[in-house]
Amino acid sequence: MTTENHRPVPGRVPVVRPVRPARPARPEPSWGRVLLTTVELWASRRLRHPAFLRRLVLAMVAVTVVALAGLELAGVFTASASAPRAVRPSVSERAAPPHAASPGPAAAAQSAAVAWITSQVSGTAVIGCYPAMCASLEARGVSAGRLAVLGPGMTGVLKTDVIATLPAAGEAGRTLADQYAPALIASFGAGSSRIEVRAVARTGAAAYQSALRSDLAARKSAGAQLLRNPRLRFTAADAAQLRAGEVDSRLLATLAALSTQFTLRVTAFGDSAPGGPQFFRKVTVASDGGSAAARLAAALAMVSEQESPYLPAHSAIVRPGTGQAALTIEFASPSPLGLLSMVLTADVHPDKR
Repeated sequence: MTTENHRPVPGRVPVVRPVRPARPARPEPSWGRVLLTTVELWASRRLRHPAFLRRLVLAMVAVTVVALAGLELAGVFTASASAPRAVRPSVSERAAPPHAASPGPAAAAQSAAVAWITSQVSGTAVIGCYPAMCASLEARGVSAGRLAVLGPGMTGVLKTDVIATLPAAGEAGRTLADQYAPALIASFGAGSSRIEVRAVARTGAAAYQSALRSDLAARKSAGAQLLRNPRLRFTAADAAQLRAGEVDSRLLATLAALSTQFTLRVTAFGDSAPGGPQFFRKVTVASDGGSAAARLAAALAMVSEQESPYLPAHSAIVRPGTGQAALTIEFASPSPLGLLSMVLTADVHPDKR
């Protein structure tokens, strides 16, 4: 570039345009303003009456604003860059709610006791319980007619068949429970949270203990006879339980009855009463041979046709870990006393099946 390039041209005045400061960026117009302008431009090219035009524009804008509000609520549009809005996380991205605090010992003991009572106690037994326990049992499906709220000091116990003792019933309550509910069936928890499920003996503890001794002797005698039954086979552990009188009288009578029709192998006695004396109300039996499944099905039909007190609470054909079919028979708690005589005679005919 030379100096000559900068000489002014005669007759012309050089114009110097001032440099204007940069204008601040205008905020992005709202959706309503953009739509209003667009509609006005479109209508002005097609309509000739300004008053009608204005009314049409306002009506269309009003409808559009309502539609946009609905879309905005549905999350279709995002906010402008000048005012970002927090994005709601998806369900998978949201922080998981904090886990509920673990129940205390008393609540855990009550929950376990309620679950056991609803699944194991006889459906005809009247259950004595404190108010919170009764409410939980009713919530789990126990009829209100089978529930009796125990008063202070365990009053009302004689109107029940089974009681769930208060965690802290007091000395008077403990004395009354020991007198009229001496048979511990199951227990849950420990210390001041301990809940005991007991069978009620309306004749008192002394009469109950006498009946219990007679029933134990009858169970031992019946068990010894079943061990000599050629149509029943037992494991060494099961044989020891029979000799000790630890098997429910109803199971003993049921096995004796089944042996008149079938040859069976007892695979296990079962105990499902935590925290109580070892006493077996459940048995699992199998049958060997080519038609074992048919024999078990016939045995299931036979036990299902019995009447109380020999009708099981649960009976079914199952397949344990071995995969071989087996029949399970389980009676409800509490176990009645006095069903057996001192000697149980099973009329067995080995030549019949």
